[in-house]
Amino acid sequence: MNMKKLLIPVAVILVCALVLFGANAALSGAAETNRQELFDIVMQYVLPDGTEYEAEEYTGTDESIVGVYRTEQGAAVEMVVGGFAEDIHMVVGVLNDGSVYGLTVLDSHETYGLGQSAKSDWDFLCSMLDSQGDLTIADVDSVTGATITSSAIMSAVNTASEYVASAGGGALTGTADGFMGPITVEVTMEGSDITAVTVVSNSETPEIASGALEQIPAAIVEADTADVDIVAGATYTSNGIINAVKNALENAGSTGGGLTGTADGFMGPITVEVTMEGSDITAVTVVSNSETPEIASGALEQIPAAIVEADTADVDIVAGATYTSNGIINAVKAAIGA
Repeated sequence: MNMKKLLIPVAVILVCALVLFGANAALSGAAETNRQELFDIVMQYVLPDGTEYEAEEYTGTDESIVGVYRTEQGAAVEMVVGGFAEDIHMVVGVLNDGSVYGLTVLDSHETYGLGQSAKSDWDFLCSMLDSQGDLTIADVDSVTGATITSSAIMSAVNTASEYVASAGGGALTGTADGFMGPITVEVTMEGSDITAVTVVSNSETPEIASGALEQIPAAIVEADTADVDIVAGATYTSNGIINAVKNALENAGSTGGGLTGTADGFMGPITVEVTMEGSDITAVTVVSNSETPEIASGALEQIPAAIVEADTADVDIVAGATYTSNGIINAVKAAIGA
C-alpha cells in the first residue's frame, strides 16, 4: 500500500470538511451548497468510484448510521458516534467485500489537544484502512491520551465495514410452493436480523392472495423470524412466503457463514460470530471490540472457548472482566436467538 498517496487525499478532505461544516448557520443557503460540494469531494476519495453514487435508505437499527451512499464497488457510510466530550461526524468508505478503502472525520468537538487530534492523526486513521470489521484497539495506532475517542472512531469503522459486507452480497433468495405455483422472495439481513422481505415473483390470484403478499413479509420483518401467523383465507400463499423465507435463511446457513451478534461491553459494542452445526455451537469468534487489552484479554480468550466447550452461552464470567464477559455472552445469545 502506498501510504504517502493515501495521506494526501485524507488531509485535503479533513481541511475542507472542518472549514465548510463549521459554516455559520445564518449562511444556510451557501452552506448547504458547500456541504453538497464537499460531500461530492469526500466521495471521490473514500471510494474508488465515488464520482457516481446514489443515496439509499438505511433500514437497520444502528442509530450511529445516518446515511448510506452506494456505488458499484461499495458504499460510503455516514456516521455520528459518541466520543469523550461530543459527537463525532465521519464518513467511512467500504468496498463490497467489507474492506475499508477510505475514511474521514468531518467534524468533532473533542477535548482540544487530546480527542481533537484523533481526527487529524494520519497514523491513526491510516492504520484502519484495509480492515474488515475486525479491528481491536491493539490493531490501531490509537491517539495518546484519547483512548475513548480512538475507540469510538475504530468501532464506527468496524460497524461500517460489517454493514456494507452484509449488504454487499445482495439479498438472500428462497423459493417455496404457493397455491398457484412457486413463490420467490428476497431476504435482506443485517447480521442475524431480518431487515427486509420482498416477494419478487409469484403466480397467486391477486384477489385472494394480496393480503398475504403484503402482510406476511411485514410480519416477518417485525418479528425478526419466519415463524409468524398465516393470513386467514390465504393459507397456501402465507405458508409459501414463510417457507420461501426459511429456504433463503437455510441457504445462507449452508454456505458456512457464521451467525453474528452484538452486545455492550465495558468500552463499547462487542461483536461475535458464532458457527453452528445443527444445534451445536462449534466456534465463537470475537470479531470486533473496544475493550482494554490489559483488562479484557482473559475474557476475550476464555469466554468463547468456554461457550464452545459447554455448548451454551450460560457460562461463568471471568473474574475482573465482568462487563466484557457479559458482553461476549450476550452477543452470543443475540446471534443464536437465545
